This record gives sequence, structure tokens and C-alpha cells, in this order.
Amino acid sequence: MRIVRQLFRENLGIKIAAIVLSLLVFFYVRTEREGELVFRVGVELKGIPDSLTWTGEAPNQVSVAFSGRLRNLLRLRLGSLDIPIDLSQTGPGRFQRELSAADVPIPEGSNVAISHFAGPARIDIMIERKISRPIRVVPLLTGIPGAGFSIRPDPSADPDSVVVSGASSLVSAVDSLLTEPVDVSQRRQSFSARAKILLPSKALKCSAQFVQVFVPVNPESLRITPEAKKKIQK
Repeated sequence: MRIVRQLFRENLGIKIAAIVLSLLVFFYVRTEREGELVFRVGVELKGIPDSLTWTGEAPNQVSVAFSGRLRNLLRLRLGSLDIPIDLSQTGPGRFQRELSAADVPIPEGSNVAISHFAGPARIDIMIERKISRPIRVVPLLTGIPGAGFSIRPDPSADPDSVVVSGASSLVSAVDSLLTEPVDVSQRRQSFSARAKILLPSKALKCSAQFVQVFVPVNPESLRITPEAKKKIQK
């Protein structure tokens, strides 16, 4: 055992260098081979005017198979590769586009080729006018206050409305915005709470993300029936 350890420690630096060199040679030989790799290539919608926006289906990425020397394929994978879709000349209306291998911008001098374009390969979106308008905020409550107490009058939000912007079809469809639920369980006095505004679509933007909700918690008033009132008067 001692002899084995001694043999292992002798010329340790040279042995490590030999191992590293062997791995480099092995890697070089492997990467000089021809092969094929499938990449996820991003799709970027760019250039749309500030007065417009889009809704609909557009893939964030597409699958593309590249062929060539593995060394070149690995170098390509380390870089940034996106398919740019220019919307600068578009106007309101439907925009459709079929993507193909010709849309993939292969860097000059990369020495690779596209062997297969897998997709998804279709862009189908609506270009719409971007509008903004104030929309009322309605506090959403959950739970039941303490016995003998009720939420009267209705809770209020500060601010009571926010400006929502986005595609005209989405903004026009919104009558009011709810907050995240505010818990009133076992409450026996009025309180305020910060609550997030819930947007019905990620494509919409709001002038504020949170509002301050005031919840009035008051004792329930005694209710006297007409019959009981007559008995009291007697």
C-alpha cells in the first residue's frame, strides 16, 4: 500500500498535466466531429409604435436543429440568437406570419447550417390602439367579523380609481378592478389594510399596484319588530 501511494505521489504535477492534456485532446477530437444540436431560439417582436400594442398568440421561442462541427455548434449555443420580427410598419388589424428557417439569423462565419425547423412556426396577433382610462377599484373582503359586528357602510379604497392602459379591446372590457382579498375574520373595530390590485390580464398596465383599503366595522344596530314596539309602548 505504501509503495502504491509513493508511486502515485511521484511526479504528481506531470501526471496531472498529462491527464488534463488527455482530456483536452479527447474534447478536441469529439468536437471536430460532425453533429446536430437542437436549440431554443427566441422570437422578438420589435419596433411597434408607442401608440399601438398587440394581443394574441406569438411564440416566445422556436425549436431549431443546427448541423455542423460540434465545436461550432457549442460556440453558437453560447451566444445570443433571436428571430427579430419587425412591426414598425404595421397598423391596427390582424398580423399573421409564418416563420421558417430563413428567418433564423445565423451569425456570419459560424460555419453551421439549419437542418430542421421545428417551430411553433406561426404568429397570429391583433395590432390594436393603446388606450388609457380610469377604472374604479372595488375592495374584496373575505371572512366574517366578530359576533355582533358587521361591515357598514361599504369598504372604500384609496385611491378609489386607477388608470389602466393597454389594448383597446382589453381596457374597454373592464368595468371595475378587484383587490386581493382583505380578511375581516373576527374583526371588532374598523381598520385599514394595504391590498394589491388584481388585473384580469397580464397585458394590462395600471398606474398603481396597491391601494389602501378602509374597512368600517361597527356594532350591529338592534332591530325592533313592530310587534315588540307595540308591547313597549303599552
